[in-house]
Amino acid sequence: MTPPSEGRLSRLNRLVTALGGLKCLKCGQPLLPDGDAPHLRCGQGHSVDVNRKGYVNLLSRAYPGIYDARLFEARSRVLDAAYLPVAEALNRLLAETESTRILDAGCGEGWYLHRLLQMEPARLAAGCDLSADAIRRAAAWPEPILWCVADLRRLPFRDRSFDAVLDILSPADYGAFRRALRPGGWLIKVYPGQDYLREIRAAASLPAYQEGDVSAYLSSRAQVCRTERVHETVPLTEALWRDFLLMTPLTQGLDEAALDRLAEKPAGQMTFDLRVSLCRFPEEAEDS
Repeated sequence: MTPPSEGRLSRLNRLVTALGGLKCLKCGQPLLPDGDAPHLRCGQGHSVDVNRKGYVNLLSRAYPGIYDARLFEARSRVLDAAYLPVAEALNRLLAETESTRILDAGCGEGWYLHRLLQMEPARLAAGCDLSADAIRRAAAWPEPILWCVADLRRLPFRDRSFDAVLDILSPADYGAFRRALRPGGWLIKVYPGQDYLREIRAAASLPAYQEGDVSAYLSSRAQVCRTERVHETVPLTEALWRDFLLMTPLTQGLDEAALDRLAEKPAGQMTFDLRVSLCRFPEEAEDS
């Protein structure tokens, strides 16, 4: 494997050291920089290579990707066009809670951490995702962020490493999130409201999103301190309508012909409805 550049390696090493090391998934000991070598090593001698792009892959096997380059490109344009209010809501909550050590669990291509560090560069941030393709794209952002390919059920971070865990439109493992948080730390979960992308749902003859199930399960696992609603209507060009169709899981089961038929009938606007919930875990919560 081609080693990372000196700059990328030194940046990753600084971030890993600031977090007190990653967690070796074989023995649980800290994985720490090994001098100038392009890997991290634990006290038992287990090592993990640093990718030439400046991230680490902690999966024991590769998982097949369901998102292609076209989807990532479309999602980047959609995020820039419509999702900044969500990043601003996250930034407000992080500032109010004085959270500076942040994990984005299920970070995708890292757009939210990129925006959050633009807003407050002093934050120590890490992002992980099951998709190596997503993390490869995330590693291209200029901000100093520790990127990892990892399973959310086995987070490669030492227990109590973070002030806040972000779970943004991603699967959740609340036990893993709780272990990653310091005592009194915060979970910020972002999930769809009932109006989310309703124009796509109408075009594809899908029912309205049922937010109650997610809300009820979240409340059963954590104390929801408060929830903000981000509800916007975004004007659409034909190109942006197609980008929305390409990026949403709502259309992932459609073949190319069906997708083209939806794209031929663009909506004039897109409704953007998300819940941003600030949560804490009770001390007696059990892992799940």
